[in-house]
Amino acid sequence: METPTFYAILPASVRYDARLKAAEKILYCEITSLSNAKKYCHAGNNYFATLYDVDERTIRRWLHNLEELGYLLIEYEKQGDGQQRRIIPLDNAPAGVPEMSAPDKIVRPTRTEMSAPDKIVRPTRTEMSGIPGQNCPPKYYKNNNTRENNAGARACVSDIIQQAFPDDSDLTKALTSFAESRKAGKHPLTVRAAELVCSKLRQLADEADVRDRSGYMIAVLEQSILRGWEGLFPLKDDFVDRPPVQQPENTADEPRNIASGDDILNYL
Repeated sequence: METPTFYAILPASVRYDARLKAAEKILYCEITSLSNAKKYCHAGNNYFATLYDVDERTIRRWLHNLEELGYLLIEYEKQGDGQQRRIIPLDNAPAGVPEMSAPDKIVRPTRTEMSAPDKIVRPTRTEMSGIPGQNCPPKYYKNNNTRENNAGARACVSDIIQQAFPDDSDLTKALTSFAESRKAGKHPLTVRAAELVCSKLRQLADEADVRDRSGYMIAVLEQSILRGWEGLFPLKDDFVDRPPVQQPENTADEPRNIASGDDILNYL
């Protein structure tokens, strides 16, 4: 049997009548949906029994209870040699049932001038905020796009490394390699972590009391990279301390005074 697709009506008086079973309320809905313009239906007990997968005796019991409580009026009219039943749903509340129970009365709250839902309080733009309500420097967090934020954070880490040792390209390269090692280990450096790493390098070089500070710090970084460490620690191996290589100064020839009569080839 094909299931009907039309909607049904369930009045409040039926919906909240505790004397009715849930199945009887559903049957009432079905009857209202089958009622034609004359407000009644001709469906037989067999139709309802097949629809709800029960026997006809159960349907008769449900109909009888609905009729007894005043929700249905069942009439029979002569048609040819037989009779035709008319089931008329009644939407008026029977005796003993309130005409309008509490759940049916929808009280809409009046809109007051100061009601909370009507007032939208927008956060003020703070001095350090790039967008309203956000207390983060706009340099690092421009929006809520995680991919862009991560790219911004990586750029900031690179800036910290470059600014920490601007005149030492070898040390900068070693720091960059350490940051890449941390990233490969699923623990990338944050901006704050990059600052702490630079500070830790200086501290270890001070404690080692070496002359070649740059070489020592590079060795510390390489040690952590090779051993897969996330932190920085004093060197486990002996460090060959050498004085830092002094870059030769620009010793361009100074102008010379050549006396008249001198052979210029003597000055070449």
